[in-house]
Amino acid sequence: MSQRELIQQEIFDKVNENQSENKTIELSPQEEVDMNDRVSKKYDYKSPNHKPPFKNGEDYTELDASDDEETNAVAFGKSGYYLKQITEKHEIAYLYHNRNSNKIEIWGESRKFDNVINDIKNRFNNAKHYLMNKKKEEK
Repeated sequence: MSQRELIQQEIFDKVNENQSENKTIELSPQEEVDMNDRVSKKYDYKSPNHKPPFKNGEDYTELDASDDEETNAVAFGKSGYYLKQITEKHEIAYLYHNRNSNKIEIWGESRKFDNVINDIKNRFNNAKHYLMNKKKEEK
């Protein structure tokens, strides 16, 4: 790993430690409805300081990435191009592929997680189909 990647991994490991200390709060059905009326937070994705841990109380979840590195590469794009697109499309705080745990880490409002996860799964499905077709054409 490069020096930059080591620093980034150290940051994410620290966030993971902090996440395990946080308590989960269950919302009532009415509170869930009220959350949908709330204005979304705006993030400055280009800021060098835009990285976890966030100070606005963002929620966190993670999703298993593919065990196949080539599928991940196609699904995420060069330098995480498609993860960045999904992040900005859904106006969530951050998406990151943690290669050590092979998880996709997601920070943002939990009410948006289902749509974000669906988009990520669609990227995986598209990548798998693309790679299968590519292998068929090579034969």
